[in-house]
Amino acid sequence: MAKPVLSDRLARWYLQFQQFEIIYVPAKAVKGQILADFLADHPIPAEWELTDELPDEEVFMVESPWSMYFDGAAHRDGAGAGVVFYTLEADVLPYSFTLTRRCSNNVAEYQALILGLETAVDMKQLHLRVYGDSKLVVNQLLGIYDVKKPELIPYYKYQDNSWDIWIVSL
Repeated sequence: MAKPVLSDRLARWYLQFQQFEIIYVPAKAVKGQILADFLADHPIPAEWELTDELPDEEVFMVESPWSMYFDGAAHRDGAGAGVVFYTLEADVLPYSFTLTRRCSNNVAEYQALILGLETAVDMKQLHLRVYGDSKLVVNQLLGIYDVKKPELIPYYKYQDNSWDIWIVSL
């Protein structure tokens, strides 16, 4: 109803509802209210003993790995690659590279991935969650697609067994 110009249907409804005093209050805490409603509907019996000790406390100590986002692009004037790392401390580490040879977009994507992984090794970060927006590169690395173009085979085979990476498509 806050629009400057209302359509015919909205205008008719607006005129109908003007006779009532309607106050709209948005529900802001719906997610938090669900837990409170559940606890109110299912109270803990009085005979239950609550404890502060967690039997599987080590489960909560698992640190998630760093995240790496890579992207490559090629055009007629050259090619480039970009890599962004997100650390456990929520730091953002951006890197950009200029590729010296002309190449296809897929080769630029693979080079961005390899440059990012080599940078991670230099930073001694061998556990990564890797994200890429190239459907071809990600699906080839996951084994969903076969590598058919001969120029992509060396990039696909480039790997280091010390890396512990999870490839994810954006």
